[in-house]
Amino acid sequence: MKFDDSVPIYLQIKEEIENAIITNSLKEEEAIPSIRTLAQQYRLNPQTIANAVSELMTEGVIFKKRGIGMFVEKGAQLKLRKKKNQKFHSDDLLKVIQKSRSLGISKTELIATIDTLYNEGGK
Repeated sequence: MKFDDSVPIYLQIKEEIENAIITNSLKEEEAIPSIRTLAQQYRLNPQTIANAVSELMTEGVIFKKRGIGMFVEKGAQLKLRKKKNQKFHSDDLLKVIQKSRSLGISKTELIATIDTLYNEGGK
């Protein structure tokens, strides 16, 4: 994985785990790799991984079973999708609307373009 220097690495790892849950690569109630395994996989300090995992635990996305490991919380996928949808609406979509207005693109034009791109699968 190539890391973005403008974002703390532990947040990028956290996002990787979140995306794995959203895409069902990590299923609810399924064990996630240990901190040591993830540290080796990403070639990072275990504390960096622990910081990402700690945030996910605080947010109720994963939980720890003492002596067994860490698992994806039931309902985590829906929780993460809601969170990412809200972020998309408040950040990304708002920027598109603001940019469209500044370029003089009408709402009708914007919606038509979105419809076309959406139907083409975003290509």
